[in-house]
Amino acid sequence: MRLAPTQGRRRAEVMMAPLIDCVFLLLMFYAVTAQFVSDERLKLKLPEAKTAEAPGTEVADRSSVVVVAADGTVWIDDQLVPEEELEGKIRQMVGQTPDQAIILRGDRSADYGVVVHVLDIARSVGAKTIQMSAERPPE
Repeated sequence: MRLAPTQGRRRAEVMMAPLIDCVFLLLMFYAVTAQFVSDERLKLKLPEAKTAEAPGTEVADRSSVVVVAADGTVWIDDQLVPEEELEGKIRQMVGQTPDQAIILRGDRSADYGVVVHVLDIARSVGAKTIQMSAERPPE
């Protein structure tokens, strides 16, 4: 078996410019689609519970989050809500989607009375599912 001479043919080589372009495009795709913004604007220290569920469960994806900060302020979906508007906002949330779960996240050092007050308002306006948020303790 005789092979053709290699003098007249070009050698196979890897073109680096298209390869670099592809790697750059993949990097840009990852940077655009990744979430660099932290989920929490308020720095909460949630209480610990051994039976706490992992974040990102199915119910948590379609839920409204009510946060009671350490200073006693109440936030609904990252918006500060004054005390006098709290019942109206929760009533509006429950009225729009009655089967939607409400996740109540209270800071570890928040006044327990404020957390119970928010829980009481949510129950009184007809919220069907109210979940308390906690963190798993470190192992």
